[in-house]
Amino acid sequence: MNILSNKTYRNWLLLGLLVQVITAWFSVGYFHPDEHFQILEFYNYKRGLSPVADLPWEFTAQCRTALQPFIVYWFSRIAELVGVTSPFTLAFLLRLSMGVLTWFTTCRLIMLLTPGFKSPITAKLFVAVSMYLWFVPYIGVRFSAETIAANFFFLAISMMLQIKELAGTKRLLFLFLSGLLLGFTLFLRLQMGFAFLGLAVWVLFVSKWSFRDWFLLAFFAVIAMGLSVVVDHWFYGNWVLTPLNYFNVNIIQHVAAKFGVDPWWYYFVLFIKLGIAPISVPLLVLFLIGVWKKTLNLFTLVSITFCVGHFLIGHKEMRFLFPASYAFIYVACLGLDYLCSIYTIKKGYKIVFKVLAGVNIAVLVFKMFTPAEEVMKYYEFIYNYANLQPTTIVSFDKSPFKMDVIETNFYKPKNINIQVLHQPAELAEVFKNNIAGKPIIYLSNNIIPPKELDGYRIERIYCQFPDWVLKVNVNHWQERSYIWAVFRVYPK
Repeated sequence: MNILSNKTYRNWLLLGLLVQVITAWFSVGYFHPDEHFQILEFYNYKRGLSPVADLPWEFTAQCRTALQPFIVYWFSRIAELVGVTSPFTLAFLLRLSMGVLTWFTTCRLIMLLTPGFKSPITAKLFVAVSMYLWFVPYIGVRFSAETIAANFFFLAISMMLQIKELAGTKRLLFLFLSGLLLGFTLFLRLQMGFAFLGLAVWVLFVSKWSFRDWFLLAFFAVIAMGLSVVVDHWFYGNWVLTPLNYFNVNIIQHVAAKFGVDPWWYYFVLFIKLGIAPISVPLLVLFLIGVWKKTLNLFTLVSITFCVGHFLIGHKEMRFLFPASYAFIYVACLGLDYLCSIYTIKKGYKIVFKVLAGVNIAVLVFKMFTPAEEVMKYYEFIYNYANLQPTTIVSFDKSPFKMDVIETNFYKPKNINIQVLHQPAELAEVFKNNIAGKPIIYLSNNIIPPKELDGYRIERIYCQFPDWVLKVNVNHWQERSYIWAVFRVYPK
C-alpha cells in the first residue's frame, strides 16, 4: 500500500509539517540547558564571542563532540551571506531545520511501516500519533544531541529496512548513507550504543545480512567517526576522542552520578508523570504488549536494549529516552494492532479514545504556541531594544544573562552595558554616571518590580502577556505567578 496515494494520509502528512514549523517558531529556548550551553555557547566560543570562563565544565573535559557546534558555525556563515545576523533568527532556523528533518524521518518510517499493520484502524492511528502525539513536535524541533541522534539513527534504519530489496549502485548508496548516519549518531550521543546492540542482533540473527553488507555498513560508520574526530580537532585544537572522554568522566569517574541516582524502574514513573498520565498510561501498556508480542521486530529489539541500558545507568532524566521515541510509538501501535486482531472495539473504548485524543490535542496546541524557555522572549526584546539605542541594563546580585549557573553570551547584544549591583544605593550611582543618557532597563522575573527599585519611576516596556490580561488581577494572582517583565527605570 502506498499511503501517498491516499488523500487523507497526504493531508495528514502536510499538516504534520505545518505543526513542526509552527512549533519551531514559538518553541524558543531549550528543554535542558545542555541544548544551549554545549552547542550554541560552544559555537559562540569558536566565533570568539564567548570566553572559556563562561563555558560548562564539559569543554575543559573535552567530552562533548563538536559536530553540532560545527553545524551551527557553517550554518551561521551561510546565513550571514543573506543578511541573517540575529542569534534569535539563527536559533529559529536551527529549530526549523530540525523540525523538517524530524518530519522527513517520520514520513519515511510511516511509508515503510504502515502497510505492515493488520488493522486499518491501527494503521491510521500510527500515522496520526507519529505526527501529532503532543511531545513529537516539541522534541522534534530541539537542536539537541538527543533529537539529531534519533533522526540520524532512524533514518539509517529506514534505509537498512530496504537493503535486501535493492541491488547495485542504489544498494551501495543506502549502505554508505546508513553507515555514515550511524557513525555520526554514536559521536552525537554515546548512549545510542545501547540501541546499536539491538540493531546488531537484528542484522546478524534476524535479518541475517550477508558479511559483505554488514561489513560495508561498519566500514562507512568508521569513516563517519573518523570525520567526527577531525571536527573535534578543529574545535578543541588537539586530537581527542570525545566519546572515550565522555565515558571516562561520566561512568568511570562517576560525574553523572553526582547529579542524582535513581532505581532502574524510575523511568516508568517519569514517563507516566511527564507524558501526561491520561495519555502515558495506555501508551506504556500498549508498548509493553508490543514488546511481548513482537520481540524480534527491529524496533522492539532496539527499544529493549536501549531501555535496559538506561535502566542500568544510575543517573536518569526523561530526555535520555527521547531518541527512542520513534521506536516507542511504533511498538505501542504494534501492541494496539495485536489487541485489535483479537478483540472487537466496543463503544466504550471509542469514548475513551475520544477523551484521550481531546487531551492530546489540548496539550499539543499548548506546546506548539508556548516558549520552551520563557526568558528567551525577553532576551529577544532586550536584543532588539539595545540595537536601536545604546542601553544599560541593571540587575542585583547576578547578571540578567545568567541562565542556570552559567553566563549566556550567545543572545547578548553587543552594545549593551551590564551593571550588576549589590546594594540598592548603587543604582543612584548608575544614573549619576550615565552622562550619555542611555536608557536604563531592568529584567524582572516577576510582574511586580522588586523592592530595590522603590523610589524610582518605573515603566513596564515589555511583557509576554497582553495588557488586557494583566489588568485582571483577581485574588492577586500576578503576585503569586512567575511572569517576566522588562522595566524602564527613571531617576527619582
